[in-house]
Amino acid sequence: MVRGTGKYKQKRGGGRNFSKDMVLDENGTAVSAARRRAENEENSDDDDEEEEEEEEESEEEEEEDKDGDKPELTRTERKELKKKQAAEKQKAKALDEEEEDEDLINPNHVQKKLNISDLGAPRELSRREREAKEKKEAQDRYWKMHVAGKTDQAKADLGRLAKIRAEREAAQAKRKAEAEAKAADLAAKQKAATAGRR
Repeated sequence: MVRGTGKYKQKRGGGRNFSKDMVLDENGTAVSAARRRAENEENSDDDDEEEEEEEEESEEEEEEDKDGDKPELTRTERKELKKKQAAEKQKAKALDEEEEDEDLINPNHVQKKLNISDLGAPRELSRREREAKEKKEAQDRYWKMHVAGKTDQAKADLGRLAKIRAEREAAQAKRKAEAEAKAADLAAKQKAATAGRR
């Protein structure tokens, strides 16, 4: 017995469909309700398509009737007429887009294509670029204030430095006084030694 080769394994039962919801159709035969629904949908789709085709045909006939009253247009006049119709369609489309709910509009959607001339113009920064720029500007402002000694951290640092300077000056003055005292003692001892030899 050969199993089904391929990517997907069939479950036990071989993928058989059993009839659950049986309904009698027009002929009196038993048909599953799902199949009947699918057939009804196909029929309704066909009806919709036929209606659309009929509408398009009637519109074309109306246009032909309108054109039939007028003399034939030259090529340039036809081009101008097409351009006007396209412009009107775009205006109508733009009005429809403006009426859309603002919550449903994707903010990342590109509204217009960029041209080469647009590349030289200043562009709007993305959120990440804008945040990075603001962060750098804030750091620069803080550093300028820090150098000027206006920030809390700068004031604390300057206080600490003043205290260390005062301690160092006191230690240096103490060492100088001790050195002078040693030099005076040494000088006194030398005088005493020279006076004792005589």
